[in-house]
Amino acid sequence: MFDVNSSTIDISGFLLAVSSMSGLSDPIVNNHNYRVAFISFLIGKDISYSNEFLYNLIVAGLLHDIGLLLVHTEEDLAVVKDTRDEESKIVHIHSEIGYELLKNFPFFSHIAKIIKYHHYPYNQIVKVKFPISSAIIYLADRIDIFIQTNLNKNENKLSQISDLKPKLKEFLIKGKGTQFSPRAVDTAIENLIEKESFWFEILSEAYLKETLEEMLQNFEQKMPSEIFFNLAQIMAYLIDFKSPFTATHSSGVAHIATSLASLFNFTAPDLKKMKIAGLLHDIGKIAIPSDILEKPGKLSDREINIMKSHVFHTHKIISKLKLDPNIIHWAAFHHETLNGHGYPFNLRAKDLSLGARVMAVADIFTALMEDRPYKRGMSEEKALSIIEELADRNRLDQRVVTVLKKNIKSINMQRKEAQKKATKTYQTIREIPSKIKNQTFFS
Repeated sequence: MFDVNSSTIDISGFLLAVSSMSGLSDPIVNNHNYRVAFISFLIGKDISYSNEFLYNLIVAGLLHDIGLLLVHTEEDLAVVKDTRDEESKIVHIHSEIGYELLKNFPFFSHIAKIIKYHHYPYNQIVKVKFPISSAIIYLADRIDIFIQTNLNKNENKLSQISDLKPKLKEFLIKGKGTQFSPRAVDTAIENLIEKESFWFEILSEAYLKETLEEMLQNFEQKMPSEIFFNLAQIMAYLIDFKSPFTATHSSGVAHIATSLASLFNFTAPDLKKMKIAGLLHDIGKIAIPSDILEKPGKLSDREINIMKSHVFHTHKIISKLKLDPNIIHWAAFHHETLNGHGYPFNLRAKDLSLGARVMAVADIFTALMEDRPYKRGMSEEKALSIIEELADRNRLDQRVVTVLKKNIKSINMQRKEAQKKATKTYQTIREIPSKIKNQTFFS
């Protein structure tokens, strides 16, 4: 189990979970990040045996398309899947977004720079100071996209290896020195393409995640536990930034929940868990279509069913991360009610811990204070009156509501500060597409 209080942690499972989120936008890029990380490692170990270099390469491979979660239009995906050696500014949008998401977190700052340059052809990237890892990620990315787009989906994948080998070689040789790093191409041809094990691994996705887990664990890379909080914040941004109406929601919920928990004398370790739970409580919204999240009117019964599923997805996703059970329960039970009329598990008062009750109040109060497509944000007084009414109907815990009411000024001020910081990041990311389209690269 993940120990939030440990001075160091192994976050391989969490990295794989974040990586897998990017594959939800298109079948061809499903597990693409896994394959790129694997290919990058195989190429990279021929260039350097440095554990730090290879570990950063794997992590960059896993996260290189993290920005696609925020710009997964058909146009964006089309350019990402195009293996032709043609410059397109659009292809850099998700790279820049990934860079902005990661650059301010100390452990990820170097990885952010790798991601920033991962779609620049070799003959352009050599003009600036860049990480060699970017050229490796770019080659690995193109190798995987080439393989996936040339596979006949109606035939057994392994039966096509003999046909794919010469095509891939020709593709790499054609781009050597212009599109791709010459050394990386030579390594790929000599040490990857000719080995059956490479093809079996890449085309047998059932084993790939296990292989990556073993590779990450073999490094015995232990990182400060603060890295976990960084990843939780990044995941919150990825979910919240899907819509301008939820852009700061999880940041606000995390701070209100933590503030309330402190007033109930939660221990310092449990306050850390509460903050993580707040940041991750809506991670299941990755599975909810944007047209439902941003619908300006009342949702239909069918749409309500889809929307309600987000907490079930939250429970399933974070349960896989081997987190402390309290984090899972506090995050996933925020739409349960004391009277048993909540969802998705229809729990009752006896099943809901104080932490889960705190999270429910924090979530509803934050949502009431925010603008939504169907309403304007409310005043403190109006939001509190609704919260009190829900407590009177035995949906929310009266004790938690009372503490919120007594401390509303300080708690709400902390919420505003947290959401102000998230707003700044969101606005920066929203400006990236227009900046990219007006930018001249290495002219």
